[in-house]
Amino acid sequence: MPFELFIGLRYLKAKRKATFISIITIISTAGVTLGVMALIVVLAVMTGFEEDLKEKILGTNAHIVVIRNGAPMEDYRSVIEKLKTFKGVQAATPFIYNQVMLSSGKNVSGVVLRGIDVATDRQVTRLSKSVVEGSIDGLDPKMGKGSDTTPGLMVGKELAKHLNLSLGDKINVISPMGNITPLGMMPRMKPFKVTGIFNTGMFEYDSTLAYVSIGQAQRFFDLGDTVTGIQLKVEDVYHTGELARSINRDMGGDFTHVTGCR
Repeated sequence: MPFELFIGLRYLKAKRKATFISIITIISTAGVTLGVMALIVVLAVMTGFEEDLKEKILGTNAHIVVIRNGAPMEDYRSVIEKLKTFKGVQAATPFIYNQVMLSSGKNVSGVVLRGIDVATDRQVTRLSKSVVEGSIDGLDPKMGKGSDTTPGLMVGKELAKHLNLSLGDKINVISPMGNITPLGMMPRMKPFKVTGIFNTGMFEYDSTLAYVSIGQAQRFFDLGDTVTGIQLKVEDVYHTGELARSINRDMGGDFTHVTGCR
């Protein structure tokens, strides 16, 4: 008999006169077993919750965001090519980020409007996989040709509920930074058509985000051929900090970064 098994049985089995001690031993062993089992279950649930949360966050946000300090990025195409040369960078896509108001009938909501490049955004984020109605391709300007040339817009599931929107509905996008007229600042407004509804599983994202093509965002905000910044997808998300510091060092002090989920 193995020595470890002999010791275990020696203290678990009691003599006739020590039956009470044997009962206490069984109860203690059962208590320790239940405690360890509960700890393992809790750790498993928390680990699964953490991974699910990371997946939802990274489904909307890039691993690293590169922006130019205090100004739009004009030469973003050359910046993208340079960023792709960094070891660990898998893909890059430009984006535009601004706050607007959406108006549909009597319903109004303030949201963050993102202009994205439909072709390259698929390589960086998982937004296209979170679409539950319509398609991200509806944002592509090429899809707007025909009798209805209204540009496409994609909203979150919770935002669609709040504004009572469905596919094909028209909605007005209003920017407080409008045009200066003799009567003062006039808000800029343009109609869009809902071509997609997404569901990331995060209420904050699904109720406050809307997407249009990067070209439509440039025209609406009168940005010319500039963007807010560039989103990056990296090979190892747990080394984004090290890669971001390398980008800061080599790109110069004119750029800054915002790291995503680690």
